[in-house]
Amino acid sequence: MPASAGSPHGASQSRDTLSWGACAGYPSPHECSTFQVPLDYARPSVGNTTLALIRLPAKTSPRKGYMFYNPGGPGGSGVDYIGVLGASLQIQLGEGWDIIGWDPRGVGGSGPDAPLFTNYAEYDAFWEQIEGTGKPEARGNLTQASDVAFFRSQVSVFDDFIKQFDAKYRAKSGDNLNYMGTCAVVRDLVGMVDAIYGRGADVNFYGYSYGTLIAAYLTQMFPHRVGKVIADGVLDAFTWTRTPITTGNPIDFTDTEKVLQAWSTACASSANCALATLGNHTADGVMRVIDGILNTSYDVYDGSKLSLYDFIANGTAPTYSFSWSFYLLTSFVDNLLHVATNWQYLDLFLSGAYAMQNNATTALGTRSEAKDLLTTTNLKLSRGSLPRQWADLSSVWSQAGFAIACGDSQRPLSNYTTATLFEEVIQVAQGISPHFGTLLNVRWLCPGWTTRAVERLGDIRGIPYNLNIKPKNVVLVIGNSADPVTPFASAQALASKKRLGSKARLVKFNAIGHATTSNPSACIDNVIRSYIEGNPPEDKGDDGPDVVCEVDSTPFDNPSA
Repeated sequence: MPASAGSPHGASQSRDTLSWGACAGYPSPHECSTFQVPLDYARPSVGNTTLALIRLPAKTSPRKGYMFYNPGGPGGSGVDYIGVLGASLQIQLGEGWDIIGWDPRGVGGSGPDAPLFTNYAEYDAFWEQIEGTGKPEARGNLTQASDVAFFRSQVSVFDDFIKQFDAKYRAKSGDNLNYMGTCAVVRDLVGMVDAIYGRGADVNFYGYSYGTLIAAYLTQMFPHRVGKVIADGVLDAFTWTRTPITTGNPIDFTDTEKVLQAWSTACASSANCALATLGNHTADGVMRVIDGILNTSYDVYDGSKLSLYDFIANGTAPTYSFSWSFYLLTSFVDNLLHVATNWQYLDLFLSGAYAMQNNATTALGTRSEAKDLLTTTNLKLSRGSLPRQWADLSSVWSQAGFAIACGDSQRPLSNYTTATLFEEVIQVAQGISPHFGTLLNVRWLCPGWTTRAVERLGDIRGIPYNLNIKPKNVVLVIGNSADPVTPFASAQALASKKRLGSKARLVKFNAIGHATTSNPSACIDNVIRSYIEGNPPEDKGDDGPDVVCEVDSTPFDNPSA
């Protein structure tokens, strides 16, 4: 049977001793290995699967510590994350720390194999059912009664789509979909720690976004194993565990308008933001320009569709054209708000879009010059800069995210229909986020998903309803003041007296963007370094932040005269 919350070592049996060697695609001193785990910890006879790992070894001997990372998702590759950013993470923690990442189940180089699409043509053909003129994603932000009426008329179309999605995934991946839940990922993590650093060793873990769910589950499933655990950009574990997944949709959009308004305010006061000139250097003026660009994209959309391959051709910065639907443009704006280093590119992109739409001269120059500037920016797209449903076939962000999220979810109530979902989307778009509330995300697809993970946290005996088991050691919980994906309220809830209480320290990061990777901050670095060295922030004893940190700088720091 699955280990209960109080079982010290159940379901964390290591299967072999890891052997480390060269990594494909990442140079020395990175080293890679594999780790075998049971598909179903409660029924080992079902078989095993293999996980891919990467490690950047400590530069000092003896080693000071080790930290496992998950970059988020669900569906984020820890191997690629450490392969690209491991050196920076080691600088943050200290050169005496091992930095380890792994591909969770179904992601990247880890099994079980759970493909949905095998080529770009198949991928594009499937999504075309709901993309383009006269389809659900083309109808703007639901501020007009006619748009709302049309959106409601598409219920049957989308209902058929999500049923196809479920059937197609089950036909491709079969029973493998049962074995990709977050509980299994937590057990895998504990097993890897046992195999690499000794049976019963503390689990040191840093999770961003969805990775904070792994952190929260760890505190409930293995509280006695919690070592140095950091939850950064918190996804609300209670809602994820105890309610159908669509319940979290309003939470996701809590701060998106706040983020866009903050970006507009920063742009308006800067000499470095071209859009400020078009908006007369006022935040309201910049917002009006953005609204005009988005609304015009709906009016002038030519009905064609940009394929995923075309969109990221050569990995360079895409440029606006009349082939950009309202949905695609809005998705792009939303995702570029996640990281401050994207701010200036967002300014260039929107200014170029304005010029193209108006055949006008902007602060960037002529229409053609604006396009050329965008084209030659050579911005390498992060996965976060693509629309939410565009999980590249071979990218860091795997198709497995759908199976992980939907497989974890509580089943919807028997009277919950696609029409119910659409009414909830309308409420979000009209009452919470008029710019981004209609963006399709994984939550929309889960009500039609028929497969569930063999183990879900809410089903484990001994886990209290409020998920308030107190772990052995203090957990560091960090939330941005304006996060377009995971609002600060979710970090506050995890660290509250109702949940982790005195076993959590809450850090409020006064920053615009998603998680602490969105902005540089010496304060954040110092808090993290102090925490892992055994000096967590002082507990102030209430549900407010124990520490408040500021950003060091933003791309728009130079104010206009």
